[in-house]
Amino acid sequence: MEEDLSNEAGVEMDEEEEEEAKEMLAPLPNEVVVEILIRLPVKSLVRFRCVCKDWCSLISSNAFIAAHTNRALSRSGDNNTSSRLLFRYGQVIFFNILGHRQFEHFSLRSDDGSFGNLIRLKYPHQGAFFDVYYNIVGSWNGLICFAFDHPAHSAYRLWNPSIHRALSLPEPNFTVSSHGIYKHFHGFGHDPSTNDVKLVRLAYHGLHFKVLVEIYTLNTGCWRPIAAPAPSYIVNERCLSVFVNGASHWVAHTPPHEHTFRNVIVAFDMGDEVFREIEVPNCFVGKLYLNMTVAVRDGLLCLVPFNEHEQEQSFSIWIMKEYGIGESWTKLFNIDISQGLKRVVAFRKNGEVVVTDRNGELLSYEPNIQQVTQLGFRKYSYSGNKNGFVERWFFLDKYLESLVLLNA
Repeated sequence: MEEDLSNEAGVEMDEEEEEEAKEMLAPLPNEVVVEILIRLPVKSLVRFRCVCKDWCSLISSNAFIAAHTNRALSRSGDNNTSSRLLFRYGQVIFFNILGHRQFEHFSLRSDDGSFGNLIRLKYPHQGAFFDVYYNIVGSWNGLICFAFDHPAHSAYRLWNPSIHRALSLPEPNFTVSSHGIYKHFHGFGHDPSTNDVKLVRLAYHGLHFKVLVEIYTLNTGCWRPIAAPAPSYIVNERCLSVFVNGASHWVAHTPPHEHTFRNVIVAFDMGDEVFREIEVPNCFVGKLYLNMTVAVRDGLLCLVPFNEHEQEQSFSIWIMKEYGIGESWTKLFNIDISQGLKRVVAFRKNGEVVVTDRNGELLSYEPNIQQVTQLGFRKYSYSGNKNGFVERWFFLDKYLESLVLLNA
């Protein structure tokens, strides 16, 4: 079900603006009009759909949306949007007697030394799902994928803040009623060969961790099982996924019944829709309870700390310089934080690393001089008897405006 929130963006044009736009571009050939429009920002294009039916059809077409997105990607290195970060700051307040209340805050932050707040974004289902927490599976070019993970129910949403539009996805085929209790993991990305946005879902069930895999495609609007064999590995508990080189990636390990334990990275190619295995650094191959997850830095696959249980203080960042080549794994640097590192949240344009420590602070770490800067957010805090215990969480990723979902 689609939710069109465009009225909040002020997309309607008055008659004078419509006439000016028509007079300006009416004498030009259609291909010239396309070349002009494709250079405009998303907000202007959403408004220009109101000029005439031809423009509305053009701007909403798959071909135009893809061309506009590709041009933005090619210019992201020197475009202002490349210095924007999508920031999620959530909190839940646990009352002593009355239960809990949950709030979400989304904003665009400046990817510079200030980490300043540029724009406050209206969360599409804030209030409607007051006590429901949606995990972020991932983001692609400003399109964000949410998942509500519960043993008895799954729900998914796509959200494009640039055009103020959200889309609720249909229920998956694999459910508790059809296959019993399961654990599931997700990957979100894009298939450039078909210009399609895809969400893949791995559902483990049974004592032997049998995995069922299905995929949702935006072009079809439905879920279907994949034809390729499912992976024989088990994705690590609480592991995040990242999309890079056309594939979603997870840290995984061999199942319990195998004699030799081994850690690997499982990759799912969004184009071929097949699973592949990628080696981890040799020092991590046989390590039990590997507190690492995947990340992306400068377009390259990384392994970063994800310390949910231990209280170590120093961790290493690894990067795969040649995709798919295990021998190309290289340790970039160590992160040493006196409070103990909890996890890596994101990499910044200036080379710093955004992390959380075990005290709940959101920090920016400069690896060259090993300097830590507080960003002004705490994950845990006690606010006295009135409000009880407060838990907060963070998400941070590069942000690029796009028209995706405009015609969904």
